[in-house]
Amino acid sequence: MPTFAYRAKKGPDQAVDGQLVAENQQAAVARLESQGLSPVWVRESPDRPAGASWRRRRSVSARDVTVFTRQMSGLLKAGVPILKALATISDQTENEIFRAVVSRILHDVRDGSRVSDAMARHRACFPQVYVNMVKAGESAGMLDEVLMRVAEAREAEDELRGRVIAAMAYPGLVLSVGAVSVFVILAFFLPRIMHLFEGTMGVLPLPTRIVLGLSDALARCWVWMIVGGGLAGLAFRRYLATGAGRLACDRLVLRLPVIGRFMRDTDIVRFSRTLALLVRAGIPIERAIDLSGNTLVNRRLRAAVLNVGQATVRTGASLATGFSREPAIPPFLTNMIAVGEEGGRLDEALLEAAAFYQRELDRGLRLVTTLIEPALILLVGAVVGFIIFAMLLPIFQIGQNLK
Repeated sequence: MPTFAYRAKKGPDQAVDGQLVAENQQAAVARLESQGLSPVWVRESPDRPAGASWRRRRSVSARDVTVFTRQMSGLLKAGVPILKALATISDQTENEIFRAVVSRILHDVRDGSRVSDAMARHRACFPQVYVNMVKAGESAGMLDEVLMRVAEAREAEDELRGRVIAAMAYPGLVLSVGAVSVFVILAFFLPRIMHLFEGTMGVLPLPTRIVLGLSDALARCWVWMIVGGGLAGLAFRRYLATGAGRLACDRLVLRLPVIGRFMRDTDIVRFSRTLALLVRAGIPIERAIDLSGNTLVNRRLRAAVLNVGQATVRTGASLATGFSREPAIPPFLTNMIAVGEEGGRLDEALLEAAAFYQRELDRGLRLVTTLIEPALILLVGAVVGFIIFAMLLPIFQIGQNLK
């Protein structure tokens, strides 16, 4: 939809300038009047070239949706009508793509659609779990409270994702820089000085022969190695795109000593919070299991949870009984669910389990960042040191022979 710039009167003396997204000029004027403004002029803004403004973005981020959710909750809790709340947020949204989405939701609601139905038409911004939460809030007459819970859950997930990224960023940088440095030394630097060792290959020390052999292979075939590595990576990516490939990879990840526990706890935190949110909103348990299970990234865990929903809960058995039959589900989560079901406080038990695994995850992140950074530095230093030692070793031997 086009963007319209406007100037309007707000009271007898105050003029307001701004922009809004509408289907046409008449719709823009009607929206301004519905906000209590008196339009002075409304004209369509010319299309700006890509990159003309730092505010223009090509996609909708998770942060945009989270801010929208919290703003909607606050406005509804303050008694603002939903059409007025959507119009206000639309005018304040800086991301033009998301502003168009909010404007479309406003248009659909004004035409008689429910908010959840209007959001369901934009699955790229509002996932199925989000839409079902909004639908439950509408049915219970507590949309503002449900939106606040959704915003808090999304913020907690964003914080968890940020911690994981921050914990992996520096080690990844060290490993990447070290690998590039070793590659440049072996493929481009050492071949220039290999002529110094010509005629002495038979008497060179073993470390020197190893390094020179690797250098010669990289110098001759580094292009083919990169091409081969790229093709292998593409083939592996296509394999992961299949259901069987991704499931096999996720099973392998869960068996890894440290990374497996780390990835499992991350998924358990997300699943527990989402399921608690859905249960608290009054969504039936079988539907809540299906929705929360699909938020799991690891497909082995996802299959285990969905299997519990299909083979256990829908047959009348308890949730804890189903989880106890799945070896991929940690026992502590199963025990917490059992306690919650017995006491009628399943949502609280799930939140407590999420808090426990969050603490375990934070402790693991601190341990990883404390140990892996010096370990990687030592590893890179040892490789570079070995190369230097291998190249200096013949010089030391020559010096000893001259004595």
